[in-house]
Amino acid sequence: MKPRIALVGPGRVGCAVSKRLHEAGYPITSVISRNMERATEACSYIGCSTTAASVQLADLASAQIILLAVPDDQIRRVAVQIQTTSQLSKTTMLTHFSGLHPAKIMDHQSSPQPLLSLHPLLPFANREKAYIDLYGCPCALESDAPDALVMGEELVSAVGGYSFTIDHDKKSLYHSAACIASNYLVTLFAAARRLLISCGIEPEQATPLLLPLVQASVENIKNLGPEQGLTGPIVRGDIGTVTEHLQSLQDNAPELLQLYREVGAVTTEISKNSGRLDAEIATDMQTLLSTKIEDSSNG
Repeated sequence: MKPRIALVGPGRVGCAVSKRLHEAGYPITSVISRNMERATEACSYIGCSTTAASVQLADLASAQIILLAVPDDQIRRVAVQIQTTSQLSKTTMLTHFSGLHPAKIMDHQSSPQPLLSLHPLLPFANREKAYIDLYGCPCALESDAPDALVMGEELVSAVGGYSFTIDHDKKSLYHSAACIASNYLVTLFAAARRLLISCGIEPEQATPLLLPLVQASVENIKNLGPEQGLTGPIVRGDIGTVTEHLQSLQDNAPELLQLYREVGAVTTEISKNSGRLDAEIATDMQTLLSTKIEDSSNG
């Protein structure tokens, strides 16, 4: 018999993971929410009995694994509340899904629970898409308890993903990497879309025009790696083109100029370190990127 699972916080992450686990044979005994209607709807989505829905943390006592799918700033408070108000077995494992916080954020001195951090390296914008994308998804595990890591590997395998471990003191750095790769990619796309709209392209056209470029770039990363997959004027050492970009941004979209400069500086370093950009040209490029450009509209 697989361990009984309780879910606290039936949002996108909690529902997607719990649905996968339920389908893999893990009994979902409780789905806890501050709103009973939301808890009942989550049970229907997950596929477990709606009698599992509750607003009472006391209903967690029978669970062997408790999933805390709550916002990062609530993890510690909810974990301590569970451990101080519920009659948990000392072997009941508490698991949170934060990419930032280590498992020990759930630690409560008077309780001996094993603690686990399990972070699917996946954007959870929609629970149904996340449920699908969990198959083949890398998941970061972190815990000071070897038994918790073993259980974490089993859970990740059950949802269709594959696991890797992160040291607790590296969680913040790890989460920064995830934000850059996912959140900031979206931000950069939005900035590029804004520039196309400034060129007179209709807003509804801008996204489909840029998507093939982004998708091809992702394929280049997949097949060649970032160093060899990088294209564009900086890796070519085309100082004239970059100069034109800087001037055009200064004149037409000064709010994006600093973003271009900073991303360009990192791109220059990658280009140089990969051996694809001459060191002398790289120095000139960095100087150009850090030099103030005059607004030609004033002159």
